[in-house]
Amino acid sequence: MNASFAADALVKLQDKSVLVIGDVMLDRFIDGSVSRISPEAPVPVLEKSRETEMPGGAANVATNLASLGCEARLVAVTGADAQGHRIAGLLGANMAIDFHQVIDPDRPTTTKTRFRADGQQVLRFDEEVTDPISAPIRQQLIDTFSAALNQADLVIISDYAKGCVPPDLIAEITTATRAAGKMVVVDPKLTDFSAYAGASLLTPNLSEFRKTGTLEGDTLENIAAAASGLATSHGMDAILVTLSARGMLLARADGSWHHAPAQAREVFDVSGAGDTVIAMLAAALAGGVEMEQAVTLANMAASVVVGKSGTAIASPGEIILMAGTPTPPTDWDHCASICEDWRKSNEKIGFANGCFDLLHPGHIHLLQQAAGQCDRLVVGLNSDDSVRRLKGESRPTQPAERRAAALQALPFVDAVAVFGEDTPLELVTAIQPDYIFKGGDYRPEDVIGREVVTARGGDVIIISTLGSHSSTSLIGS
Repeated sequence: MNASFAADALVKLQDKSVLVIGDVMLDRFIDGSVSRISPEAPVPVLEKSRETEMPGGAANVATNLASLGCEARLVAVTGADAQGHRIAGLLGANMAIDFHQVIDPDRPTTTKTRFRADGQQVLRFDEEVTDPISAPIRQQLIDTFSAALNQADLVIISDYAKGCVPPDLIAEITTATRAAGKMVVVDPKLTDFSAYAGASLLTPNLSEFRKTGTLEGDTLENIAAAASGLATSHGMDAILVTLSARGMLLARADGSWHHAPAQAREVFDVSGAGDTVIAMLAAALAGGVEMEQAVTLANMAASVVVGKSGTAIASPGEIILMAGTPTPPTDWDHCASICEDWRKSNEKIGFANGCFDLLHPGHIHLLQQAAGQCDRLVVGLNSDDSVRRLKGESRPTQPAERRAAALQALPFVDAVAVFGEDTPLELVTAIQPDYIFKGGDYRPEDVIGREVVTARGGDVIIISTLGSHSSTSLIGS
């Protein structure tokens, strides 16, 4: 997959609505260092330095969907405890997630606490009840799901076997979703795949797939044959088996199959990688991408998150760059020259600028809206030194060459020019755009370069900010 195709697919999924139902949990991380062994027992002593909390399970799937640009609707059960309130608070801070919380006062919220020494996990402590939800809570859950289904483009069932989606409820959700003419993608934990009959796509890992007892041998051909057989017998369209270092294998019910090899990447932490896979798959399918291409995108997204620490997410820009995007020309002379050619053709030139450190849905929204109001869009990109002066020594997370490559891959960006000054005034003067586009709460009269464009009879246009997306929050995750 080339970068332009990846970027186009990621643009198409913006604002698609995906409904997630399943087991949510709170992921806690206790970080520290080990420098001694306990005198009480031969175990290391972890000296705590930091504690963080993240939405986990189905909540992490919703967070991943939001980071890609989808509208995520999450239906799930929590306890009436502090952990349930904490999950609601974490999700509520993201304007792209609509959390329909069903509270069960008799059930604790599933919590996983991971202890890490110098970044490496040494112990996990789980607090949970895995019994199926009670009949009254089940009815609340299905009523909430049914009310949300009409507005969804696709449904994800995120089954972590914690009791929120028992087999009879899975069957009811699947039947209702398919009857509504929509796809249902399932992340399974049960060994009997008949519980997921009728699903559009199932996404087990190899260990989960082996437990079905249908796999003989370990070759790709063996896996494909077994997966196709199960898909056929259970009325599924396809099964995607994730194979860790061997990548992913998609097997359709008709016997055809597609293998996406793993992309070379140093693995740091696999926590939540499966959530990223199903979120990227579902988002791409909701955006109209063919299943094989959706698998490739999911493979690239997984490669991004396993190189991060904790329950991580992947931004659109990071996924685009996994496609091996070439660095475009970013010098001013080149940009000024092509702008002059566009002017000779009576094309109106728009300009937007920023650091674009980890390209996210808010950036895509701004640039797409800007491109819709001009014939050609030029992006002014802060150089690395300029970003450091504005954001601090830890930024940018990506060099200008990679930030420019991700921007240029977008179907509505026509040119990228890097500037090293604190403001883009000199660049604006050099390329003479007809419009300047800014996001957020800027006032037109305060925008740098306004005098340049108004002297040409142009204008400054303010575009509303999208939700709560930010590079800072992505870097923190």
